[in-house]
Amino acid sequence: MNPAPLRARILPALWPLVPGAAVVAAVAGALLAPLATGAAVLGLAVLVVTARWPRGTALAAMIGGPLYLSGYAAGPVTLDNVAVLYGAAVGTGWLLAHRRVGTPLVAWPVALALAVTLAAAVNGGAGLPGTARFLSLAVLVLILANSTAAARSRTVAWVEVAVTVGALVLVAQPLTGYPEAFGTAEGVGQRFGGLFGHPNFAAYTICLVLLYQLYATRFTALRVGSTAVLLLALLLTGSRAALLVFLVLLLPAVWLRARRFLGLLLPAVVALPFVGTTVLTRLESISETGGLSGQNASGWRLGQWQDALEATRGHELLGIGWGQTVAVMGDELGAHSTYVQLWLEVGRIGTLVAAVGLAVLLRTACSSRTALVLLAYAVVSSTTDPVLLYPSCLTVLLVLLSQLLPRQDDAPGTEPAPDAVPDPVPQPRSGEARAAVPTATRRPLGAPA
Repeated sequence: MNPAPLRARILPALWPLVPGAAVVAAVAGALLAPLATGAAVLGLAVLVVTARWPRGTALAAMIGGPLYLSGYAAGPVTLDNVAVLYGAAVGTGWLLAHRRVGTPLVAWPVALALAVTLAAAVNGGAGLPGTARFLSLAVLVLILANSTAAARSRTVAWVEVAVTVGALVLVAQPLTGYPEAFGTAEGVGQRFGGLFGHPNFAAYTICLVLLYQLYATRFTALRVGSTAVLLLALLLTGSRAALLVFLVLLLPAVWLRARRFLGLLLPAVVALPFVGTTVLTRLESISETGGLSGQNASGWRLGQWQDALEATRGHELLGIGWGQTVAVMGDELGAHSTYVQLWLEVGRIGTLVAAVGLAVLLRTACSSRTALVLLAYAVVSSTTDPVLLYPSCLTVLLVLLSQLLPRQDDAPGTEPAPDAVPDPVPQPRSGEARAAVPTATRRPLGAPA
């Protein structure tokens, strides 16, 4: 008997049985092994989504992981590491299957990965997590660089939504008790980080989005509500350095974006009575733990820097290895500075490599005032906290910069920048023929309107 006609008769008869078999298997699995069945269903769903939307899946994993999953353990690592590695693997596959162009935005994460790798070569391999983390950020930037302007704009919009949702969880944290709040070292009040994890992760990430909203976007009613939520969440984090640098960079907005400045400020003032007690407690904590005295205050940081710099003796060239600062500090806390931490962990050579990457990033940002504001915030605040090394902060910063500094070869029909405006149409003089109407030109993002 010819096998081809046999298959033609059997397969149509078996296909209607597939849904029933799937239902039976799901019910039996849920009763006999619910965890394994749930994991299998979730894994199958992720694979289907990945096959259908590989770029979107990669971006969601690499952005959502640092924002939402850093506080959940997955064996020896946290869930954000698992999500980021999966997203980087999918993103690398997507890049290999498409036309690839580079971008200067990749300079900072690649320089960090190289510096960590050099230090690891001398210190017995310590630093693989750092290398993987920064290379994954390079993959994220390359995916955005190889996407259309409209796709980058959508990604930034979803980042705004994701950070706002995280801020809502943070604002509700004093009422819900989830996640567990952070106590201050001085025992005054509490600090909140929500799904972001540590309050500093939340504070700096929120400030980056707030500055982007203020300087580079149109203020819609939804965005006004978002900024109000973000401002309240920022106060609840209790991060002095994040708030201080943010206020300094808000000063130009009083002149350049006066109406937006009021749109940013007034909703937060109106909402203060609803969370007044919690906010006042945090302001009391900030005031009582500031100055030069007290753990986690300015003077304490000076001591941390001194201890970290002293620990570099004997490891000047290539440092002590990535992530090893806690092991050499007397109080088992970090150096609380991007630059001191790099100097200690990757040494002078690694710091020089990182400095080259940062210089390339700063030079690239010169074409956009808003990009310079965001980088100024990250660079200045990195003096007292490792903002340029925090996964959530660096992820959001690079995504926003990818929108502010688009590719030069974007198609002319792509979506314009948020504050792009058309050039004025010249009016013909008396007796002259009317000239052709010029097309709208793209003004660099962040340029004055």
